[in-house]
Amino acid sequence: MLNIEKSLTPRLRMIASLVPECESLCDIGTDHAYVAIYLAKKGIAKKIIAADIKKGPLMQAEKNIALFEVDSKVETRLSNGFEKISVGEAECAIIAGMGGETIAEILENEKGCRYFVLQMQTAHKYLREYLSSHGYVICDEAVCKEDRKMYTAILAMRGEGQNLSETEKEIGPVLIKKRPPLFYDYVRYRLYEIETILKNMKDSTSGKKEHFIYLKEEYEKLLKDDTNG
Repeated sequence: MLNIEKSLTPRLRMIASLVPECESLCDIGTDHAYVAIYLAKKGIAKKIIAADIKKGPLMQAEKNIALFEVDSKVETRLSNGFEKISVGEAECAIIAGMGGETIAEILENEKGCRYFVLQMQTAHKYLREYLSSHGYVICDEAVCKEDRKMYTAILAMRGEGQNLSETEKEIGPVLIKKRPPLFYDYVRYRLYEIETILKNMKDSTSGKKEHFIYLKEEYEKLLKDDTNG
């Protein structure tokens, strides 16, 4: 018997875990549609639009949707971001597996969704700054490890925005508050990135080096609270 959960990597499972129960959902950049299929199977979303900008992935998504017999709940659309999504058609949107700048660009044209599950591969600070300054509130966050990489994801919704510290923009305000099991591993992962950047950075008067030194010190402060470290 086919089991969609076996097709979900830790990153995809993390994304799915943040999706609230809803009537309708659009998965922007669906790729193979595994998350959309899982959400349909679990009844988390009653109607799902699996959208992608490329025909190849969308054809594979259609095959998977038929294979897992969720054709009645999941439809596919060839769409550049929200281009082929109508206003009010989706209560929740998933935008995952992209850079923070690209996700922000896609959000510029969102179509009246209430919830947003966002998983950025890069530019964490950029995306959280965008959300906080464009009327979004970060409600929840998650972290996972897949192979040798660590990923985070955000559940955001429309609100009045929020003020975030530099460390919260980089690591995540909810992650810092909740400190889930992989939190300290993630901070170490990001600290290693900062230390590598500093090691390779030439003396600079632009303020960049000072900023990275500040982040390094802030990450080290967070790690002092790790009783298992």
